[in-house]
Amino acid sequence: MGIADGAADERVGIILVHGIGEQRRFEHLDGQLRELLETLQVMNGVVEVSVDIANPGATSFHAQKDGWLAGPDPSVTVVVHHRIGGTDRIVHLCVHEVWWADINEDYSLAKQFRFWAWGLAIWLHPGKPGSNRPTAHLVTPPRAPRRLTLWSRIRLFLTGVFFVLIGFSVGSLIFLANRLFNWQSPDLLKVVTNYVSGVKLYTQRHRYSGGLLWEDEAFLDNLDLPPRVSIRRRMIRAIADATCQDYDRWYVLAHSLGSVLAFNGLMETAYVWPGYLDRDRWNHLTGRRDAGPPRDANDMLEFPRSQTEPVMPPRPAWVPGHHIVYRDQIFARCRGLLTYGSPLEKFAHIWPAIVPIATRPAFSADMRWINLCDPLDPVSGVLRSFTDPTRTSNVCPQPDEHGYGAAWWLLLAHLCYFRPRGGQGSSAAAATLEWLLTDVSTGFRNKQGGLGNGSWYQPNSPVFWLRQAIATLSWLIAAAILAALGAYILPALVHAIHDIAVAVWAQVCASAPTGTCAPVQGGGI
Repeated sequence: MGIADGAADERVGIILVHGIGEQRRFEHLDGQLRELLETLQVMNGVVEVSVDIANPGATSFHAQKDGWLAGPDPSVTVVVHHRIGGTDRIVHLCVHEVWWADINEDYSLAKQFRFWAWGLAIWLHPGKPGSNRPTAHLVTPPRAPRRLTLWSRIRLFLTGVFFVLIGFSVGSLIFLANRLFNWQSPDLLKVVTNYVSGVKLYTQRHRYSGGLLWEDEAFLDNLDLPPRVSIRRRMIRAIADATCQDYDRWYVLAHSLGSVLAFNGLMETAYVWPGYLDRDRWNHLTGRRDAGPPRDANDMLEFPRSQTEPVMPPRPAWVPGHHIVYRDQIFARCRGLLTYGSPLEKFAHIWPAIVPIATRPAFSADMRWINLCDPLDPVSGVLRSFTDPTRTSNVCPQPDEHGYGAAWWLLLAHLCYFRPRGGQGSSAAAATLEWLLTDVSTGFRNKQGGLGNGSWYQPNSPVFWLRQAIATLSWLIAAAILAALGAYILPALVHAIHDIAVAVWAQVCASAPTGTCAPVQGGGI
């Protein structure tokens, strides 16, 4: 079916931000977009869909796969002809990906040691409620308690113990299966370490090498700075690219730890922005008059109180000292932030200085922040610390909270928010697509009730607490199983090691001169 003559035509930008993990380039974009496309093809009102993948223009000789383009231009464009709302529209969904998995530290024994030590000690974290940067007066911490409560520390301790049980019991079983039966199963310790250590990387001061005597291995664009600065650089540049594309409107869809990165990018102060950009992007913004000298007295408020202390990251030498970006123009066409499976509330309690809220206005009245969470997804949570009735929406939108039944299995729910639900028009994927296509977000609010996967419910509703009870019970059952496995495996390992030592010593004594050593009797300990 062809496109109707006279149909309204829009270009809509989408920035997809991946979360904790070790995704390869475009892997998150491909997975999330594939799930959205499956839902898009069965949505009422959608007439026609086509996909255009941008490639570099050439691939290497004997290349097994075609290349994709990564840069200021969108990597994928989805053209949708729809009649949602009764009007013919042609919407070009132009998708960018913020990819930062390469910044994570390489997997090694030293990384495992640092990760498990960090996980067990995190309940002792003293907390840092505010920033001490020169631009600290331009941000405010979330409305979380200034110090971790006793209950929060107990939960952090129990969570650390839980993952240690996983590492010891299940990890030992997999190790033995690999060595004894050549069973090539996934390396659970590697999966857990690489996926969850993204949180550790975002909070630590240095990026380390993989050796046991590790040393600082910062990226060249990030020497002497925390690795999160390199990660944030990817987000800031993607926002600059979306601005320079002159989209009619654009959105940020951020999963898991990516929501922390996305929030940092939206809240970063105007004076610090140039330190994240390369010269071409800066020149592009200044040429568009989205950056430059202060326009009025309000822009003067964006400057740090101290001009002698360096900001983080430091401003490039080619940026005039009094030039800033104009955040109100950068975000003029930004219509929404969707966070799903977001740990922002956890950061607000443990590392509030990492997720500060800007105090200077930058957003339009049409900007929306929608947060999807599920008690069976332990990473997610209701963003109470970011809700402040006294804060104006042009400074930071109030999060619009929605409980969504992503899956019935603990942890699996974290990966299933956009999973297609057959012909159900009430799924999170369908509501997101309706928002992207029409700029109407009522799809997240008009479909409530139900208990199954793909159901909606309000936080603190009976359904929410039912899923919370299921999540708690699942944690207890899993911990009991892991503890039982550990109680069985530890004695078995000790006995096996003892028997091997006895056998080896017996062989040594058998070949030694008579009387030089006494054979050790086997039989366990």
